[in-house]
Amino acid sequence: MFLKKNYLHRHLFLTLFWLVLWFAVWIQVKQDMDAISALIHSSSVMICSISISQLLSDSILPKAIKTQKMKPFVFKAIFFVLILALLIGAVDAYFIIHSQVLSEEDRATLLFVQSYKAIPSSVLINGTACGIRFYQEHANIQRDHSQLQQNFLESQLKILQDQVNPHFMFNVLNHIHILMKKNVDMADFLLLKFSDILRYQLYECNQSFVLLSRELQYLQNFITIEQMRWGDELEVDCSWSQTTEDLHIAPLMLICFVENAFKHVDRLPNQKGKISVNCSEKDGYFQFHIRNSYQPYPLQTSTRHSGIGLENVKKRLELQYENQYSLTIDKQDDSFCVDLTINLNC
Repeated sequence: MFLKKNYLHRHLFLTLFWLVLWFAVWIQVKQDMDAISALIHSSSVMICSISISQLLSDSILPKAIKTQKMKPFVFKAIFFVLILALLIGAVDAYFIIHSQVLSEEDRATLLFVQSYKAIPSSVLINGTACGIRFYQEHANIQRDHSQLQQNFLESQLKILQDQVNPHFMFNVLNHIHILMKKNVDMADFLLLKFSDILRYQLYECNQSFVLLSRELQYLQNFITIEQMRWGDELEVDCSWSQTTEDLHIAPLMLICFVENAFKHVDRLPNQKGKISVNCSEKDGYFQFHIRNSYQPYPLQTSTRHSGIGLENVKKRLELQYENQYSLTIDKQDDSFCVDLTINLNC
């Protein structure tokens, strides 16, 4: 009983279609025969129609969609249309023979004539059943696609959350250890910044979107730690601006660009590396710009892993901000620049 109710709930439109069609057939044939005969006639037509069309739409069509073999399906559909037309014609011919006096010649051609007349009805019935089923299959495909996208985003976010760079972690802890002997206040300040980074990355990003202000604070903490680590070797210029409160952004979307800037900035002898970061938001439009000086020299860190990180960010942007963002990555001989604009109002 539960399964029957569940079926009716999931196929409500199709159930209503069959009920309306049965009533329309019954009204039409009732004009030429008594109510009982009309009921038997319309019910017989419906049994034939439901059997043939549901076999076509529930069994053959889904397989054709799954295997993408629609041409063979067209020929099978034509065959099922002719079969249903023949069955409807047979039902009509049976009731005509038992209700009217016909000549032998008319009796001989009656089945052919009635089957021919039933072809448009057969096309309509099978076409409607297949149309409804195709819509349901398309909705299922869209739902599965959306679920795959969501699973991909969650997996990417989980990777980012778990990806606490061990080199960064050990370097920071070592720097804190050194500062504990020289400057306890600075070591305490650095430890607080580092703990806030870990708290945000491991615990606060367990959702699809976070406050923009919190994401920017996370970036500021990261940059502050890197500035303290590298000291006079780097020149870092930052600006932060947000005019709209309660805006949300996908978490850990920007950290890859910042990590890459510090990883690949040039650190040549007697020459400071330069990094500039500009984050601004106005009327829901967020602009992120980061540039680092760059010199290709043999000892520079490999870009293999950073390339993977950039590809993941591009995929997340496409899935979460489709048609609502623009990303430009410009690599020149002496600099590496990233410009990102996102519409956070969507």
